[in-house]
Amino acid sequence: MVNIDDLHIKLVIWDIGGQDDFALLRRAYYANASGAFFVFDTTRADTIRRIDDWISTLFGVTGKIPLVLVENKVDLPSVIEADAKKQLAQKYKVEILPTSAKDDVNVEEAFTKMTREILSRARARRASPVRKQAAGIRH
Repeated sequence: MVNIDDLHIKLVIWDIGGQDDFALLRRAYYANASGAFFVFDTTRADTIRRIDDWISTLFGVTGKIPLVLVENKVDLPSVIEADAKKQLAQKYKVEILPTSAKDDVNVEEAFTKMTREILSRARARRASPVRKQAAGIRH
C-alpha cells in the first residue's frame, strides 16, 4: 500500500526478470501495465545496456506510460559510467533514482514516485476536455 494525498493505493507489482527466458512472458505482463520500473544493478554494466530494448518493447505494447529508472546497489562501487546513466535519463526524460535495498535507501521513494506519476496521469485523463465532452459534460 502506498499513501498519497489521503488515498490508500494498492499496487500490483510483477517482477519479470531481464533474462531472455522471460521475453515472451514480458510482453504479456506489459499489456495492462500502468507504469514500469526498470532496475539496473550498478555493479553490473550489462544490466543498463539492455534497458533500451526493454523500454522499446514496453512502449510498443503499452504506449508511453510512467517510467521510473532505478539504480540498485548504490551501497557498492559502481562500474557504470556517470555519463551512461545521464544519457539514459535524458533519453527518457526521467531521473534515475539511486537505491539500496540492503541499506533501505530510496526504496519506498521509488514506489511513491511511481504511484504519484500513475495517479497524476489518471487525473489528467479524467479531467481532459475530450473525455468530458465524450461523457456529455459541458463547461
